[in-house]
Amino acid sequence: MGGIINNKNILEWTVFLFVFLIVWTHVNVVVSDSMVPVMTRGDFVVVENSLFEFDPESVSVGDIIVYSAHWTNAGENKIINQDLSINGRNLNYYELNSRESMIYNLPIISSYSPTTPVIHRVIDTWTNPETGNKYYITKGDNNPTYDPELIRAEQVRQRVVELNDEPFIIPYLGHISIILKENLVIFVILLVIWMYYDYRKEKVAKNN
Repeated sequence: MGGIINNKNILEWTVFLFVFLIVWTHVNVVVSDSMVPVMTRGDFVVVENSLFEFDPESVSVGDIIVYSAHWTNAGENKIINQDLSINGRNLNYYELNSRESMIYNLPIISSYSPTTPVIHRVIDTWTNPETGNKYYITKGDNNPTYDPELIRAEQVRQRVVELNDEPFIIPYLGHISIILKENLVIFVILLVIWMYYDYRKEKVAKNN
């Protein structure tokens, strides 16, 4: 392995991984049509990250957010309060799970998360008068009804960036990500083969 890795390889891969990380943490892939016509399956949306780039408590009605949804995997998540009546809507309030850290949003590991990232619009907010904690109610623009979960501020992972008062969207590019996620093992194998081929080509060039 020592022959495969040299200073040039290390620099190239460090730069590549750094750029990839910056880009990847600022885009999200739309995987359903729940937000049609604003965004459709396969679109890339540009986002800012909670805590690092905005305060999740600052989210307001009309914002499109990415949050960790429990209701999509109800069987794996415990409801603390069921059918809470909040602002005229019946909502479930779920217990936070130990497997909800940011690391479980990463590829491969994300399949072990009890939550699902959902990109929906905030249609209402509620502040608990006893604790002062802020909560959100969301809905997909194309869905007939609101999401059945009362969302904590700490469940908000990202907020969609707006450009000229419109969500910053890169159409269709997200299909690449969807295909890669569905065929991740094949992608990793091809990447290893490509790295080995690059190494062999460089070694032959040196010998000549």
